[in-house]
Amino acid sequence: MKRIQRKANSGQAMIEFILGMMITMSFFVFYLKLSAVFAVANYIHYATFMAARAYSSSAPAPDEQQLKGEDVLKKMVKDRFKAVIKESSNGIYVGEGPYFQENPKLNYWNQGATYSFNAKVSLYPWSNKKQSIVMDLTSESWMPRNVTIQECEALKKAIQPGPGAKVEWDNGC
Repeated sequence: MKRIQRKANSGQAMIEFILGMMITMSFFVFYLKLSAVFAVANYIHYATFMAARAYSSSAPAPDEQQLKGEDVLKKMVKDRFKAVIKESSNGIYVGEGPYFQENPKLNYWNQGATYSFNAKVSLYPWSNKKQSIVMDLTSESWMPRNVTIQECEALKKAIQPGPGAKVEWDNGC
């Protein structure tokens, strides 16, 4: 009888291991990048809260309140996390939001800070830019602005109490 010789299969396990490891590492890197994006987004949300808080605090004039809020947001976010995010064209906005501008009495709460940014995540580390997932993210924190010292003084002058009436000022006025 004639013996049938089989071809050597010694490299098959190595090829399967390499292909399996590439797929496993791709998912691992994807989730690592995605986790970094969410961690940075969480920090940015905290930064917008702090900017809204700075904007909400009392200052001599509304322009100074807005500058305080922008300054806080820029110090906390600007030029950081370049490896993970990129500031979008809307970028930093501190002030009255779109709902407030439509109806200030009804939407008084729509004042604060907004930061818009982009994050790219790709499933495979070797994929080109066209295959990346681009996420347009926005962090908003709305907090009504307190009256300024100037606005408070003008309000006090505008309200003339009657003779013998005692006026107690609330809300820092």
